[in-house]
Amino acid sequence: MFDSLGAAAALAGCLGFLLLARASGSDAIPPGPLPMVMAALLSMLAGLIWARARRPEPAPLGLFLLGAAGWTLALSTLVHLLGYVALPVDLLSFAESGFITDIIEFRSGQPLYTPPQDNSAIVYTPGAPILTYLIARLFGGGDSIPFFRTVQFSYVVLAAIVATSALGMLARLLSVASSLSSLWGWAATPFLFLVATDPRFNLYVHTLHNDGLALLVSISCYWLMLRYALAPRRWILAAMGILPALGFLVKQNQLMWLGLFFVFLALSGLASRRELGWYLAGASVATAAVVGWCWFGWGPDFQWWVFTGLGVKSPSPVRMVQHFFQAGLYMGMGAVAGWCFVFRGGSRVAIALWTVWALLCGIQIWTSGYAWVVNHLGAGVLIAAIWFFAWLARIWPDFSTAGQQVFAAVTVVVVLGSLGFDRDPRNPVPPDFDRYVAGISRELDGSMRDVLMDWGSWPYMRENIVMKDRALSVAVHAGDNQGAVNHAMLASTIGRIERRTYRKILVRNYDTPDNFYDFNRRGTGIRQAMEAHYRVVRRIPGVRGINRWWPIHLVQEVAVLVPREAAP
Repeated sequence: MFDSLGAAAALAGCLGFLLLARASGSDAIPPGPLPMVMAALLSMLAGLIWARARRPEPAPLGLFLLGAAGWTLALSTLVHLLGYVALPVDLLSFAESGFITDIIEFRSGQPLYTPPQDNSAIVYTPGAPILTYLIARLFGGGDSIPFFRTVQFSYVVLAAIVATSALGMLARLLSVASSLSSLWGWAATPFLFLVATDPRFNLYVHTLHNDGLALLVSISCYWLMLRYALAPRRWILAAMGILPALGFLVKQNQLMWLGLFFVFLALSGLASRRELGWYLAGASVATAAVVGWCWFGWGPDFQWWVFTGLGVKSPSPVRMVQHFFQAGLYMGMGAVAGWCFVFRGGSRVAIALWTVWALLCGIQIWTSGYAWVVNHLGAGVLIAAIWFFAWLARIWPDFSTAGQQVFAAVTVVVVLGSLGFDRDPRNPVPPDFDRYVAGISRELDGSMRDVLMDWGSWPYMRENIVMKDRALSVAVHAGDNQGAVNHAMLASTIGRIERRTYRKILVRNYDTPDNFYDFNRRGTGIRQAMEAHYRVVRRIPGVRGINRWWPIHLVQEVAVLVPREAAP
C-alpha cells in the first residue's frame, strides 16, 4: 500500500523553503539558490527518514533518484512561480481584473452580476473570489493582491496532496503491491505538483483565476470515487451529491461531475438501483438549490453572464483535435495504464474509474474547443498522471539491478521533463515591471470614479469602485469564438465614450489589432468612438524583458487618452 504520509514528510521541505523565504526578509523569493538547495535537502532527508522508519530495507537507488529529481524540479518551479505570486497588481492573467472586481463587489455589498450593457461583470461563478477573499481576510490579507494569489496557489498545492492520496488508493484498488511503498508517495508528489502547475494545461493556477480551486474540486471528486470504491459509505454518496453543486459555484463546468459520479456508480456495480435513484434525486435537488439561490440573488443578470454569454460561443472541431494532440503524452499515459489495468481483465471498479477519466478528458477537450488555450484539460491531465504512476509502480519491481533502476528513473524524468517542467529557479519578473506599474500609477491621480482602465482593478480597490466598460467584459460580446459582434450590448459603452463620461482612459495596444476593445478589428465601434472623442496625450512603454505572460497584452504599451476638448 502506498503511504501518503511519505508525501506529508516531503512537504516539510516545502515548508522549510517558505520559512527560509520569510527569514530572508524578501516579500517575493529569497535571493540566490542556497535556500532552494537547503529546502531540497530537507525534503529528501525527510522522505528517506520516513521511508527507513517504515521499511528498514535500503532504498533502491533508482527510486531515490526519481524522487530527488522530482523535488528539485518542483522546488525550482516553486521559486519561479513565487515571483509571479508576489506581484502587487492584478495584471498577471486576463481573469484577474474580474476576480478583483468580484471581491470589491462582495466586500462592499454590491451586486456580483450587473446588467450586461454595463460591461462590468465576468462569465464565471463567484465561489473562488469569495472564498479566497474570506480566507485572506481571516489572516489579515483582505486588501492584498499577493495574499489573494497565495491563497489561490494553496489550492493547487492541496490538489497535489489530494492527488497523492488518490494515487495511494488507486494502487490499493489495482493491487499494486511494493516493498518500497513508503517511498512512492514521496517520489510521486513533486511530479503531481508539476502536472498541477503544467505551463500548458494548468497555466492560470498561479494567477487570480477560478482554475486553481476548480482543479482542487475535480481531484477531490475523483478522490471521493476512489474512497467509495475502497469502502462504500453513505456519507461518501451524500458528498457525491453535494460536491458538483458546490463546484458549480467555483466554475460552471464542475457540474459535469454529477453525471460522472452516476457513470461510476452504475458501471462499478457498487451502488444499488435504489442508491442510484437517491443519488440522482439528491444531486438534482442540491444543484437546483444552488442555481436557484444564485438566480434569486442576482436575477436575469446572473443568467446572462453565467449561461447566455457563454452559450453564444461557437466551438471549433479543429481546435478540439489540436488540443487533443497537445495533450497526447498525457493521453498516452492514461492509455498505457488502461491497457495494463483495464483492458487485460480489469475489475468493474477499475473499468469504471478509467472510463470516468476518459469521459472527463472528452468533455474537457470538447469545451476547450470554445477557447484557444487548453486550461480546460487541467484535471484530466492530473488524473492521467495518477494512473501513470500507478502503472509505474506496477512495473518498477521488474528493474532488479541498480543499473536498470537508474535507467528507468532517468527515462521517466526525461519524458516528464519534456512537458516543460524545467523552470528557471529565479524570479521571472524583470525589474522593468516596477517602472511600468509606476508609470500607470502616475496617471491615476485623484478619484478613480471617472477614470477607465481596460485591465487592472487594483486602483479601484481603494474606493470599492465597480467600473463599467472593462475590456474583459467587452471581449465577451466581441470574441472571435462567436459568429457576430453583439452590438446591442456595446451600445451603452459607446454612448458613455461619446458623452466623454471619463476624464481619462488608459488602453493597451490602442493602435493595434490587439486592442481588446476591438480585438482583431472585428468592428465593435468602441475604438472608433475613442478616436473620435478622445486624444492620446501620453504613452507608457510596455515591460521590457518579458517573453511569457497570460496574455502578453497585459504588459504592453498603454495609451493615455483624455477628452479632445481637454487635451493640451
